[in-house]
Amino acid sequence: MRSPLWPILVLFVALHALYNWAIPLGEGPDEPGHLAYVLFLSGEGRLPVQRPAPEAGDVPGEGHQPPLAYALAIPAVAWLPPAERPILLTPNPRFVWAGGDEPAAFMRGSRELWPWAIQTVAWHLARAVSGLWGALAVACTYLAARRLAPQDPRLAVLATALVALNPQVLFTTALVSNDALLTALGAAILWHCLGRPAKPLRWSLVAGTLFGLALLTKQSALALGPLLLWGGWRAARGDTRRFLGLSLTWMLATLAVAGWWLWRNQALYGDIFGLGAFTAEFATQPFAWGDPAAWVGALRQLFGSFWARFGWMSVHPPAWALWLYAGVCALAAFGWARGAVHRRGEGTEIPALALTLALAWTLAFAATAGLVAWQGRMLFPALAAIGVLLARGLLRTLRGSTAVLLSLPLLALAVYMPIGVIRPAYRWVALAPHEAQATLGSPTYGRFAASWERGVVLRGWRLDGPARPAADLALTLTWNSLEPVPRPWTVFIHLVDSDETIVAQSNSQPRGGALPFTLWTPGDWVADPHSLALPTDLPPGEYRLRVGLYRPDKDGRRQKVWAEDGAPLGDYIELGSVQVEP
Repeated sequence: MRSPLWPILVLFVALHALYNWAIPLGEGPDEPGHLAYVLFLSGEGRLPVQRPAPEAGDVPGEGHQPPLAYALAIPAVAWLPPAERPILLTPNPRFVWAGGDEPAAFMRGSRELWPWAIQTVAWHLARAVSGLWGALAVACTYLAARRLAPQDPRLAVLATALVALNPQVLFTTALVSNDALLTALGAAILWHCLGRPAKPLRWSLVAGTLFGLALLTKQSALALGPLLLWGGWRAARGDTRRFLGLSLTWMLATLAVAGWWLWRNQALYGDIFGLGAFTAEFATQPFAWGDPAAWVGALRQLFGSFWARFGWMSVHPPAWALWLYAGVCALAAFGWARGAVHRRGEGTEIPALALTLALAWTLAFAATAGLVAWQGRMLFPALAAIGVLLARGLLRTLRGSTAVLLSLPLLALAVYMPIGVIRPAYRWVALAPHEAQATLGSPTYGRFAASWERGVVLRGWRLDGPARPAADLALTLTWNSLEPVPRPWTVFIHLVDSDETIVAQSNSQPRGGALPFTLWTPGDWVADPHSLALPTDLPPGEYRLRVGLYRPDKDGRRQKVWAEDGAPLGDYIELGSVQVEP
């Protein structure tokens, strides 16, 4: 009989591809820092070192992380040439965390639009590596549920669907991060601990290896340690002496795998986990433990971000979606309440312990890092256990195949989130290169830059209507940014007659000041509309159109302009002639 796992895995991979596409680059918790870690390992061939000033470290913000997830992602970026390794993202000053009203942490650039720039390709490939670990977590959830209840395949199908169709799981595993690998290893450890092995020594060696790999992935893997103690007790079948021997064996195996990392941290930082420098700089507002309102807000955030809270916790789904997930949890809780009266544990002690340990870690993290700890992904080391517990409760409540059919609305929500929530939340102001080039109008070339800069290039211009006296002359300029532009240049447009007299002009920053050059990302193509009010008494005839950049705050200082061959053009570029009609 064909296993139902394979269709679920295929569905998960397809959904992962959809989320990978829908999530703009860098729009997930700390994703740029995680990618920077991968690029550092690939380019430098050594582990990053933290510094007392975090911004001076090799990988600011993420240099404390264990290296396994990043090392496994190296093939996705190793082919990048050195010039393409710097991460090109421009911070968005209107980001909600910065006091603005937009969910995007970064400006959306042309390099992200199809056809992708090569660094964008590498970024998506690195996300695909996370997707592999997500698929492994899905598979291990199925195997754990089958091991727990081999006589009831519905439990495995429903538990696996609850994991594979969780939008937050799909979102997290579509980012460059270490969460996906830890989720997979947590699911593998749960599966392993549910077994009653014929060869306990082999069980112990595998357990220690998995735990060591988890410790090389993320510090929160520590929460899985007591789970191995419980699994070791099951493997020893209640024999205390054998249990102690197995525990010592898996602990030694763990040290053999991850001990070098702990020793390095102790030698470098005096801290086996290297967290001191991180918490000193990045701890957020302390949690108000005695405030009931703080608890309500924290638990609501924890619940919402376990199911569907995207971006940097800044993109919210519709309220009705979270109510639906709350209904699923309520049905499962009702099933557990019924089971408490009529049945006993049914072998779910280990999944329950895994969930308890994940919750305990979240509380401990909240005590040290503050409000940032209340994120659903902190529970993902116990994701497989949560899927099993929810599925068991639902099967007790709904019975039969009704519980399995619950997967259909969950699938619909998983598809809706990237298309209806995530992608529309972000605003693209730059154009795809092919779109910009198709709408240039009259091609031109003028590179505005100091002699030591690459600057920004004016690529084309077009009139968006006729030129008539007493009317506005609509003009669209198409720019192409070659590098970050650190100064807020103002665009001047002059319409001049044969006597060099300026008869009409416009002076504004790009997009009427809504998109200054300082917010552009290298590679951006931007359509920049302007309007010149033509005088009512302007004689018909031929006029010339000139464009330049200047700084009103610097006494009108103009930027130099260069031709495509590098020859200087002065401080403006003449676009061409404009025929003013009667």
